[in-house]
Amino acid sequence: MTQLRAVSAAAAVVAVLLVLGVPLMILLMLDPASASGCGGTPTGPGPASVPGIPQNLLPIFEGAGQQFQLGNDGWAYLAALNNAESTFGTNNGPGTGVLSGSNSAGAAGPMQIGIGGQATDNWDTIVSEIPPNLPGGTQPPSVYNVTDAVYGAAALLKKWGAPGTWQAALVAWNNYPPEIAQVTQFVAQYTQTGQGTGGAPASTTSSTAPTAAAGQGCIPVIGPTTPRAVARVQNNGLAEIPQGAPPAVQEMIAAGNQIISYPYSWGGGHSPAAMRVPPGPSADPGQQENGGPGYDCSSSVSFVLWGAGLGQSLLGGQVPTSWTLENAGLPGAGQWVTIYAGTSGGQGHTFIEVAGIVLDTVHGTPTAPAGTGPRWQPASEVAYELHTGSFVARHPQGL
Repeated sequence: MTQLRAVSAAAAVVAVLLVLGVPLMILLMLDPASASGCGGTPTGPGPASVPGIPQNLLPIFEGAGQQFQLGNDGWAYLAALNNAESTFGTNNGPGTGVLSGSNSAGAAGPMQIGIGGQATDNWDTIVSEIPPNLPGGTQPPSVYNVTDAVYGAAALLKKWGAPGTWQAALVAWNNYPPEIAQVTQFVAQYTQTGQGTGGAPASTTSSTAPTAAAGQGCIPVIGPTTPRAVARVQNNGLAEIPQGAPPAVQEMIAAGNQIISYPYSWGGGHSPAAMRVPPGPSADPGQQENGGPGYDCSSSVSFVLWGAGLGQSLLGGQVPTSWTLENAGLPGAGQWVTIYAGTSGGQGHTFIEVAGIVLDTVHGTPTAPAGTGPRWQPASEVAYELHTGSFVARHPQGL
């Protein structure tokens, strides 16, 4: 952001690195390699935990990196910048601009994004790119809200060349070599110490074998939980993630929770880009007959399956129609997951039952949130649908 920042910590880091014999130019060019994740999509979900990164913030970094296609290490760069700029929002005293106002250069919020002055007004140039309805975000987005700020930072980094050239993006962010070196070192640290993944183990190829039962998903499993093996729909529409269910099932519930606020949009969400976390139906908005980008029946079911890492092995890397889902997986109802595909009212339709609850764009009972689109509903929805339509039952292997 071409703005002055406190330099003592960054300078100390550089001094230590130079003593260790790490040339600054190598630090500037360092982009630690990591393999593709998340069903062969351009960005993976990142690790499930990383020493030094607050656990509650990690899904935000991962989601923002995916939303703006920042590559396999996008989450690490966002975390590193958040650490360098405000120590994950904890360095928020008077004059910092982290909680309100701005610092002396005009930077604000936990990511220290410019809102005017020497830092320039970068925030207003990208705020419209921040997706609506982000879990933990605000409406309208606020530079002082950590979720909104991280997504705003991801949009800026993408605008400035990431992931193609991280060096150029970091220079555009703040042309101050000590901070760039600090951020780059944090990235190296985070990518080398991340524990586990929210998806498949590191691999540069997509598996063709069903892997559902192992839990190979692209969704951070966060949200309300229940110790039982059966999920339950809360009054606010979110589903409780059943801790007694297999990891893939938990990932499916977490995935469904990500899209319950979106409207129904015929043909919406039918591209792999719309299968990211947080959801991005604007990549393929469909008819938008209910006021904005959203998902239809088959893209909603696909989102849940992609969330458990089945986008490649079960769906062939595509977002299929309801007709195609009639042949997905194995015939019959599953123990944990059943895909229903067929016709309703003479038109193609599909819905999915996961751990005893149903995600459906047809609503047999009042839903929360109200309106159209995918919503969690009780198991009675299956009987309602089977009474009014004609469906075949399919299930992923092992589930």
